[in-house]
Amino acid sequence: MLDEFVLLKLSKLFNIISNQIRIKIIYTLMENKALTVTEISEKINIPQNTLSAHLKILYEGAFLKKEQKWRNVHYSLKEPKLKEILELGSKILYNKWEGNWEKIAEAKRKMESINKPQGDK
Repeated sequence: MLDEFVLLKLSKLFNIISNQIRIKIIYTLMENKALTVTEISEKINIPQNTLSAHLKILYEGAFLKKEQKWRNVHYSLKEPKLKEILELGSKILYNKWEGNWEKIAEAKRKMESINKPQGDK
């Protein structure tokens, strides 16, 4: 059995990344290195006030860095291993859906649309 401390930290990790908006933020930052709130908002089509609440959760969970550059705050991923966690989750889903190619194709389209530049819609 895992240590209570490890269980607590795992629970917090999965709680933080268990939200679609936060997953979109993570994927967007994986693709773009560092972005402002406005840039992230435009890329994932989320209002800035909603986005700010999710950025705060990711930042306080120590998964994002923020850097003040003149008037703007730029966010970037602090923990690159998040990508591996999300990729593993995708593989688990693909295995679960094996044989149901419609679900796999739809999931792939959704994953691709997460990082599609705003003008490509």
